[in-house]
Amino acid sequence: MEPVRTDFDSKVLHARQLLREGRDIPPSLVAEEVQRSWSRSLKHGLREHDRVLFNPVSAAQLRRLDDTHRVLLDHAAPELQRLFAALDNAHWVIACLEARGTVVKALGGQSAALRDIATALRPGLNLSENVAGTSAPGCALEERRPVIVRGSEHFLEEIHMCACVAVPIFDPAGDLAGVLNASRHHHAPSIGILEPLALTARAIENRMVNALPDALHLRLHYSAELVGTPMCGLLAISRDGRLLGANPLARQLLELDMLPGTAQCAQTVFQCGLGPLLDMLRKHGRTPTPLHCHNGVRLHVCLADDAHPRPFTAPVPRPAVAAGAPHAARASTPSMLADSKLSLRIHQAERAFARNIPVLINGETGTGKEVLARHLHDGGPRASGPFVAINCSAIPSGLIESELFGYDDGAFTGARRGGMAGRFEQANGGTLFLDEIGDMPLELQARLLRVLQERTLTRLGSTRSIALDCSVICATHRDLAQRVASGEFREDLYYRVNGLRVTLPALRERSDLDALIDHLLAREAAPATPALTAAARDCLHRHDWPGNIRELQQVLRLGAALAEAGCIDVGHLPPELTDAPLSLPAEAPRDGQAQCADGKATLQQAEAEAVRAAFLRHDGNVSATARTLGIARATLYRKLRSYGLLADAEA
Repeated sequence: MEPVRTDFDSKVLHARQLLREGRDIPPSLVAEEVQRSWSRSLKHGLREHDRVLFNPVSAAQLRRLDDTHRVLLDHAAPELQRLFAALDNAHWVIACLEARGTVVKALGGQSAALRDIATALRPGLNLSENVAGTSAPGCALEERRPVIVRGSEHFLEEIHMCACVAVPIFDPAGDLAGVLNASRHHHAPSIGILEPLALTARAIENRMVNALPDALHLRLHYSAELVGTPMCGLLAISRDGRLLGANPLARQLLELDMLPGTAQCAQTVFQCGLGPLLDMLRKHGRTPTPLHCHNGVRLHVCLADDAHPRPFTAPVPRPAVAAGAPHAARASTPSMLADSKLSLRIHQAERAFARNIPVLINGETGTGKEVLARHLHDGGPRASGPFVAINCSAIPSGLIESELFGYDDGAFTGARRGGMAGRFEQANGGTLFLDEIGDMPLELQARLLRVLQERTLTRLGSTRSIALDCSVICATHRDLAQRVASGEFREDLYYRVNGLRVTLPALRERSDLDALIDHLLAREAAPATPALTAAARDCLHRHDWPGNIRELQQVLRLGAALAEAGCIDVGHLPPELTDAPLSLPAEAPRDGQAQCADGKATLQQAEAEAVRAAFLRHDGNVSATARTLGIARATLYRKLRSYGLLADAEA
């Protein structure tokens, strides 16, 4: 053993000398991925004698780490335990690192012989290349493939005693989620843990795909014999046929791009429609079915054992549900997805929320903030738990603390016997929606921040801590950044709740008004949906909608109730929509006729002329004019009316 180790170390020392001299290093001395990592380490300004791996990690850092990467930990921890139990525990330390290189979970190292390695792999330590130089986990994160680094191949001398193997973990979208690492003392030329570590990483990836909510899971492989094993490809499909996620093997077999950002659908992957595909798979049950794919490859496919037996069809809009009922707003969510830009942002919010990243929703009253919050809950990791909504601006300031955190028996005069659970406790295992958080009293913000960070709370009048496990979504119509600047909102709380911000546009700013009208009308007037006359639809386009979607729902509900002969006409709409002037008033200023006192045309006049010119150039075609000006049709209608051009638009 000793001569082999000496020969290995001699080769590495020779390679290091060639690196210092700027000369090429033969692959026979050191693997090319290690050479590339050495070069990157030098560019990061690291030196071989640096000592960075034994710096202390605070308890607060560990709490934040556990909170931020809870989803990864939930999937990785059971598989790490299974691997660790199968190893010779006295010789290995295994760890899971998140995508930026910080250790989030480690097992092993209780023996004195492994204490130094366990210290170098303790949770909270950053092993990315820019911090720790060449190591197996840092290199695997950069190379995005399995890496072995032994002894003096490590860039820093302080970990030359280690032999390490690392395998990357990819999430269902194809993004790098983290890396698994196994380390022991460097004393042998070969390491036999790569395959078990790779299988563990695959099991974690499969767990992530299987955990995707409201999905149907397909198993696939070239070989029919491997379809039912952990070695198969795994694909998750939504109820409307979108590809929600896949494990790396499925992406490789199907030649898929990153998911789900490309919004690919099942019909583009398999050479048949979604309905026939599912009918065929259900018919064969667990028996793999040969299918031709878009890339010309024939794969064997079957439904996963946990596939939901009910028909898998696109969702049908449901009648409106009482606001207090659970999941009441879920049916409204498709109305938010017709606008392409908004659809992309909501899709990003779904992904962030699924990974326990806080979501902050901005928007005017009536734009659907609670609708989106319920949608995120229904598709999130705690969908089976309760959805608890609280309007922070509607609770008296003297009661908001007891409302949020609850109280014990005798906490104050008039307290309910036995105490009362607060909204946070009621939301345990589910989602708490804090609406209008921008109006929360400043003195309560500090306590909310502490609860969100520590994931524990204490009732009023109690000293007992209660563990908290719930998702939190916040919403406001205010500009929180501006309130932070004015001292009305805590900066640390702002950054805690603003993981991803989604701004819901006002109805007058949306580009999909027609699709939204049709969707809401079908839902509000089901099952017999009346038609809108052209004049009634134009009235809807001309309105500014100060109440946004909520106001539109009421208008359509009224129109459906008053409709005659299956049609909603102008007379069936509220007066505030039908009283708009339809005739052309005095001609708008033209080409410098009306000017400011200094002889220059006003900006409003210039805009009016631009709108008029584009409108005339397109012969009164509103859609073409809106495209030319780069604005929504609803916005154009409003400008046509304000500039006195409405009669032209009506013509």
